[in-house]
Amino acid sequence: MICLLCSQSVSSPDYLSGDGGKQRAFSAMKRHKEKTMETAKRGSRMLGLAFLIQFVTSFACGLFVLPAATGVGGFALPADIGQTMATIARNSGLIRLNIVMELVTAAGVIFLGAILYSTVRKHNEGLSLTAFGLYVMEASLVAVKMLLLFALLAFSRRFIAAGGPASMKPTAEMIYEVMSYSSKMLNFVFGIGGTIFYALLLKARTVAWPLSLWGLVSAQGVSAGVVLGLFGAAAPIFLYVAYIPFELVIAIWILIKGIRKETEG
Repeated sequence: MICLLCSQSVSSPDYLSGDGGKQRAFSAMKRHKEKTMETAKRGSRMLGLAFLIQFVTSFACGLFVLPAATGVGGFALPADIGQTMATIARNSGLIRLNIVMELVTAAGVIFLGAILYSTVRKHNEGLSLTAFGLYVMEASLVAVKMLLLFALLAFSRRFIAAGGPASMKPTAEMIYEVMSYSSKMLNFVFGIGGTIFYALLLKARTVAWPLSLWGLVSAQGVSAGVVLGLFGAAAPIFLYVAYIPFELVIAIWILIKGIRKETEG
């Protein structure tokens, strides 16, 4: 009786017995591997696309659309607020375009944070979630900044309609200064979140380690410049230069090369 039970317990299931069963098992394993590879490729495309959207919209707004709409360089405060308000009032279409593009940027920040979180969370769930939360905060501050920009547009129209009275200029200067300070705040939040994500990318070796190291180191320059700005000091432009091309480079690299799967190594 015991021998019979043992014989039954070690016998192979019908679907695995014989050459046909082995072939079916092999086919199932092959389909699983192909599905895993396709999922990895899809994740690579999404991460690369997230970096690309973030770069294109923020770069275009900061260097082209907003300066054209306000007459003020991306990192400068207006020398003549009255002239700036007149320029803004004339370029309401560009202001609205900038707002829409920056809201796309905000959505891209959240999208990027979500993809980065799903990519590196296995290495530290708590830090990954914290970094994602900081990216959401950054996107929220982008939206606040755009509300201030629209307020400046509406106020500039009233300024021109009223004949450009000097009494309205201090209010416009205050709006512009708050908007500028909100940029520093969102970049400060990004510096922390980016540092966490790039450190985890470096640990995970999800992308080539020189890229992760580039992001990690250059984010410190951004953070240093932002901290100086938050305390009213002028930050040298070289602190930001190293990070500017990073998101474009890593986006192209990921779209072409893909990311390293968690199951490797």
